[in-house]
Amino acid sequence: MTAEDERFRISVEQQYASALGLAVYAFASLEWNAVRCCERIEPGSVEKLSDRTAGRVADTLRHLVKSLPPSPAQEALDRAAADFQAFTRTRNNLVHSKPGIGPDGKERLFRDGDQWTLEELEAVADAFAECSIRLNLCLEGLPD
Repeated sequence: MTAEDERFRISVEQQYASALGLAVYAFASLEWNAVRCCERIEPGSVEKLSDRTAGRVADTLRHLVKSLPPSPAQEALDRAAADFQAFTRTRNNLVHSKPGIGPDGKERLFRDGDQWTLEELEAVADAFAECSIRLNLCLEGLPD
């Protein structure tokens, strides 16, 4: 085994690691769509943030969406932005988890004593992706 293969010494199951990676990637895609919506509504809005955490991006998006004229498109964007804002907490709970051994003897991540199961990782990845798709659809309806 070479130094490049040290990651394989971690005894986490491939399916679990894959679900974790996909959840993190899905959130990154969601966050980028939120940034793109902010920039479409108010160019330069994200550059003005002193820190560009997901929470700050979510707050900015919610504020900008509320400044749009009321319409069905604005309402859809507001719902997606609210979901993104809620998902920032989920993402933080995920990426700030600690490794441990689950009751089944398998390596898992834990946050405040709660285990992230494979099913939960898959469910949050789906939720992140679904919200990202909604933001992207809203983005297409925003004026240039």
